[in-house]
Amino acid sequence: MSEAPLSVKVFLERVKDLVEKPFAGVCVEGEVSNFRGSGRHWYFTLKEEGASIQCAVWASQQRFLKHTPKDGERIVVIGNLNLYVAGGSLTFAVTQVQLAGLGDLQARLRQLEAELRRRGLFDRPKRAIPRFPKRIGVVAAQGGAALRDVLEVCARRAPGLDLLIAPAAAQGERCVPENLMALQEIQDEFWGCDLVLLVRGGGSLEDLWAYNDPALVEAVATCRLPIITGVGHEIDTTLVDLASDRRAATPSQAAELATPDRQQLASELARRVDALHGRMAWRMQGFETTLNLLVDHGLMRCEPVVVASQRMETLGRRLEDAQPLRRLERAAGRWALLNQRLMHAAAGVSGEGDRPRWVEASRRLAPAAERVLADRRERLSVLGARLEGLNPTGPLSRGFVLVKDGEGRPVLSAKALPDGAEAALLWADGERRAKLD
Repeated sequence: MSEAPLSVKVFLERVKDLVEKPFAGVCVEGEVSNFRGSGRHWYFTLKEEGASIQCAVWASQQRFLKHTPKDGERIVVIGNLNLYVAGGSLTFAVTQVQLAGLGDLQARLRQLEAELRRRGLFDRPKRAIPRFPKRIGVVAAQGGAALRDVLEVCARRAPGLDLLIAPAAAQGERCVPENLMALQEIQDEFWGCDLVLLVRGGGSLEDLWAYNDPALVEAVATCRLPIITGVGHEIDTTLVDLASDRRAATPSQAAELATPDRQQLASELARRVDALHGRMAWRMQGFETTLNLLVDHGLMRCEPVVVASQRMETLGRRLEDAQPLRRLERAAGRWALLNQRLMHAAAGVSGEGDRPRWVEASRRLAPAAERVLADRRERLSVLGARLEGLNPTGPLSRGFVLVKDGEGRPVLSAKALPDGAEAALLWADGERRAKLD
């Protein structure tokens, strides 16, 4: 400690001079992880087992690259080692990129997918998602962004829906066993769940690697309940997504697939109610038209006495024109004529072969004629009853009084005659004169 201590800035500047020059234009091979764009620049991690380094591609160098790095790829990069004095960070500034092949994790993922596909975990029939679930089980990290997104979407789309949260780690050594335990517990019939959501926020391939575990994939494929997975972002696809009944691009979309939209349901309900009202109005109009026709043709309308008298006269004329008695007489004449012709025909027949037919025809003719006469008598009785029902003097026998003015016309309103006017009161047994007060 005989020398004076260096400041942090001076120390880093000396290190910068010692490090940057020897490592300019270095060629490095590794696997791309956590690639992201921040502003105009690109940042990613170049790693291998037990070692990693932060890399950057500045905006000025991007147009010279022949290949854009992607997560999981194994690439060869050429660049310079830069020490950022203000932050004390060491960054490898990439100037050239060449594809060296798929990374170790990507190759392992392809191998796992092929093995699980041979076992048939991805080929099982997909179950339908219930449209109106009563309770949804959610397997997610407690306090994570994925769980928060699911809760917000469910509160907005279906606020009355029950959610059962089964917390489980989203990465690390605890991820697989905790997710397995949560899936096993949440599908128990005791909890009454109709659907399961397995969600997790975005991340790199290493962060999502637990969701490629064969045991967890098998648990998702053999789950008793329909299951929707929303692991990572839209570009992320894990093996549990292939084994689930429905794959969502994000946890928010998983919640949207699992819940009904109350606004859409309200609109559909309003549309159906309007259609029902329109159909009911159309049916009521039809019933009203039918009722009017029945009332008009059935003479059931309640009308003033004058109109009823006119109808009675009309019916009387129609009854007189119909002359049912004459019809009966004509029918009786035809019956007598037919009977006479039958007698003549029977007398002219030689032999006894046709006698049974004549006897049977005579036996059937008399009842037929009687039925015709009975029908005519019944129709005459009905018409007479209708005519009697329209008689304006009929209500007088039940205590009603018919008021007429000086000219003999029925008075239909209390305001029809002024005070002091004379009126005639007609009872069933006689008529009296009165002066109105």
